[in-house]
Amino acid sequence: MKPSVVLVREWEQQMSGSGCCGRLEGDVLGSGGDRIFPERRVIMEAMGPLYRRLRGRFGDGLDLLVVDPRNQISMVPRLVRDFWRYGVRWGDALRTLRDINTSSVVINGRLFSRGAWPPAEAVIVEIERFNGANGAENVPV
Repeated sequence: MKPSVVLVREWEQQMSGSGCCGRLEGDVLGSGGDRIFPERRVIMEAMGPLYRRLRGRFGDGLDLLVVDPRNQISMVPRLVRDFWRYGVRWGDALRTLRDINTSSVVINGRLFSRGAWPPAEAVIVEIERFNGANGAENVPV
């Protein structure tokens, strides 16, 4: 069983239906050429090195998902699957669901960090600890 990592961050777009006001999506720019959601862009760019390091280190040996916290249709079933698969206690599962926010990292159904991206090496150590506990071989660098 390969480890699971969920990286939670907002997308720079509206996630609901368009309604009467139209839809904002992609890298939207304001009238002056500035991004409409500059704070989201900063979070997105800060997550990039973590994502690339995890993908480079583990490749397909890691079940890696990037999800917007507003996308409950994707996020909640994935977390419930991970709670079941990795034997997360109900209290811990409820804390994960309650405490998740933008810039969160969930490893094997357990909230690892929230509010800021952790160093990639800290995430890698936690993933390798899981691999070692389950007798899986670590993916070579």
